Amino acid sequence: MSCKYKSYYLILFLATALVLVPSSCLLVREKIGVIYVIHGGMDTNEPQYLWNASVHMFSYDPNHPVYKFAIWNPSLWSSVLDPNFTDFAARFMRMYGFEYQLIGGTDPFHSISDEQLEEMKAELDKKGWIFGLEFEVDWAGYMAGANVDHYAYPRFIYYGPDGPDEGYNCTYCGEYEENGPWEGCEPDRYNVDGPVERLLNRGVSRIVMIDLTVSVPRFSKSYDVVQMTKRALDDWNDEHGKSIPLLWVNDCTNLMERSYPTEPEGWTYSLGLPEEDVEVPLEGSPNPIAEDREIAQLHVEGIEASMSDSVSDADTGVMVLNHALHNNNEVFDPKIDDTLVINENIKSLLLERHPTMDAQNIIGAFMGIQEVNPENGLEERNRENRGQSLGHAWLYESNKELPGDEWGYRYWDGLEYLIKDRGVKHIVIGFTQICTDSVLNLVELYNEIGVEIGVKNWVKYGTWDYDTYPGVGHPFADYWGIWVNTDCGEWDLSFDNGTSEFTEGATLTGQTSGATGVIKWFTKDSGDWAAGTAAGTLTLKEVSGTFLDNEIIEDSTNPAGSAFADGSTSMTVKTECCFEMGGCEDPLRPYPPPRQTPLNQKISDLDPHLAFDLSDYGHLGYDPTLGPPDTNGPVQEQYTGTWEMYRPPNHDPRVGKLLAKHVLNAALGKYE
Repeated sequence: MSCKYKSYYLILFLATALVLVPSSCLLVREKIGVIYVIHGGMDTNEPQYLWNASVHMFSYDPNHPVYKFAIWNPSLWSSVLDPNFTDFAARFMRMYGFEYQLIGGTDPFHSISDEQLEEMKAELDKKGWIFGLEFEVDWAGYMAGANVDHYAYPRFIYYGPDGPDEGYNCTYCGEYEENGPWEGCEPDRYNVDGPVERLLNRGVSRIVMIDLTVSVPRFSKSYDVVQMTKRALDDWNDEHGKSIPLLWVNDCTNLMERSYPTEPEGWTYSLGLPEEDVEVPLEGSPNPIAEDREIAQLHVEGIEASMSDSVSDADTGVMVLNHALHNNNEVFDPKIDDTLVINENIKSLLLERHPTMDAQNIIGAFMGIQEVNPENGLEERNRENRGQSLGHAWLYESNKELPGDEWGYRYWDGLEYLIKDRGVKHIVIGFTQICTDSVLNLVELYNEIGVEIGVKNWVKYGTWDYDTYPGVGHPFADYWGIWVNTDCGEWDLSFDNGTSEFTEGATLTGQTSGATGVIKWFTKDSGDWAAGTAAGTLTLKEVSGTFLDNEIIEDSTNPAGSAFADGSTSMTVKTECCFEMGGCEDPLRPYPPPRQTPLNQKISDLDPHLAFDLSDYGHLGYDPTLGPPDTNGPVQEQYTGTWEMYRPPNHDPRVGKLLAKHVLNAALGKYE
C-alpha cells in the first residue's frame, strides 16, 4: 500500500472516531479514582508488621478492648504482642515464624496483587478514553502491616477517633519489646495520606471501590475498609467544601449499610446480637461480580489444574472450601449468600465441562468454630472443631441458619462424605475465597487437610515442590498447632504414710500450702493403706501453687484420700506433649495431649490439647483402639486416594480485566 493510501485510511479512521467518540472525550476527560481493596498482610514476618496488622484489625471495632484501651495508650502498646497478655499474639508469632520460613521468607501475596492491579489499570487506560474517562488507581488493605500508607485512613490510626487535639498519637516503634526498638521504624508512619487522600489530591471527581478481600463476595472486612474510606472522604469533603461521591462495586446498592443494626448506637458484633436490626431483603440487591460467571470460570480452571490425570472425572470429588464470618454479623453481612452464588456457578461450569462428573461429588464446606463446652458453659475452641475459631457460616438475616447440606459441611465432615459415602479416589480442595497465593493457602490449608486425610496422600508426595517450599519441598509441619505449648504440665508428687486411698479425677489440696492439683492417676509403690504406711507417686494436672514437703495432702472425696507429701521438691517432672497419632508409648504422654487449661477457664489458644499430628494417612477413618497406624499404607478406613489444593488465578491477566470491566460499568452508571 502506498503512503498516499495509508494517509487516506488514517484520515477515514480519524473521521469515524470523531463521530463515534462522545464529545466529552474531545474536551477534558473526567478523572475517576479507583481503590482496589485486598486483604493485605505482611511481605516478611517482622514484629513491627505484625503489630501494625494487629492494630489495623482491631481499629475497625470501637467496642473491642484493643481499640478502647491499647491503640492510643502508650502504657499498653507493648501488650499487643505480649504473649503474657494475650494468647492471640503468641499464636500468630509462632505460626508465622514457621510458615514464612517454610516458603522462603517472603509471602508472594502483595507482589501478585500488584500485578493484578497493574492489569486492571492497563485495561482501564485502554478503554476509558472511548468514554471520555481517565482512571487514577490505588489500593487499600484490610490489614496493611508492611504498607501502613495503604491502610484506608492512616491518620485515623495516628490521631485516634477524637482527632489531633486529644490524647496520644499512635507512634509505637517497639521501644518496650524484648528486641526493640524496631530497626527502621518511623514513629510518625501513620501521619501520611492514605489511598483516598492521594486520589483526591490527583483531582478525581468520584471514587469507585472494588475488592477481592475474599475473592468477590461482600464481607464485613471489606465493609470495614469501605467505611473507614468513607470516614476519610467525609473529612476531606468537609475540609474542602466538596461532595465527592463513592461507590463500592461489590455492594453497589449499599445493602450492608442499609441493613446495618441501629441499636445500640455504635453496635458491632463483639457486643452480641443487636437490640434493633434493619432487615433489608437480599432480593434486588445483588453483587454483580459474584454473579459474573467469569469469576467462576477462573475458579473452575484452578480446580481443573489440580485434578489427577490418573483418576476419572466420575471418581473425582471437589470440595469448595470457604471462609466464614464473625458470629452475629449475619444481621447485615451477605457473604455466605454471595459465596453460594459463586459455588453454584462453579458447580454448573464443572458439570458442563466434565459431563461424566457426579454432581453429588461437588460439595461446599466451611471451617471450625468455637462451641459452648457443656462441662464449663464457656464458648471455646475444641478438638471436634479442630481447635479453630474461623467464623460462622450463617446465612444473611437468618436465625443463625447454615447453608443446606450440599454447601454447609464442615471440611472434615465433607471429606468423610466424599470418601466414605461417595468413594472418590481423588479430591480437589477448591479454596475459592482467594485469587492470590499467600501463606494461608500455601501452608495453613495444606496442613488442615493433611490432618484429616494424610501427608502421603498428597498428590505431590515424594516428588515435592522446591520452588514453593525451598529446602523441604512440602508445606507440612510435624504437627498442626505448631504454635501450642509443648509442656503438657503433668507433675509427679511423691507421698508416704498414706492412710486413705486417693481417687483419680479428684482435686488434691495441700493442707498447709493451699496448693491444688487434679489427680490424673496414682501409683502405690510400697506399704499398706490400712496400716497407714502406703507410699508412692501421684501424677497431677492443672496444678496451682506449690506443695510443701511433709505437709498433709488430701483429695476432695469423702472419705478423703490422705498422705504426707514426701521429697525436697514436690513437683519433680514436667513431660513433653505427645504429638504422634500412634501414641508415644508412655503413660504420661498420651495422644491427644490432655487439656492443660483449667476447666473453669476458656481454653487457651496455646493449649496442646488442640494440636493434631500430621500423620501419614490422616485421622479420618482411624481408631487408635483398633491398633497402631502404618507408615507404609492406610489402615482401617483411612483414605486410599489422593488429594491436591486448588491453584488460584495468580498471574492470569483475566483477573485484572474482570475487575476493570466492573469498574468501567460502575463508572458508566450501570450499577446505579
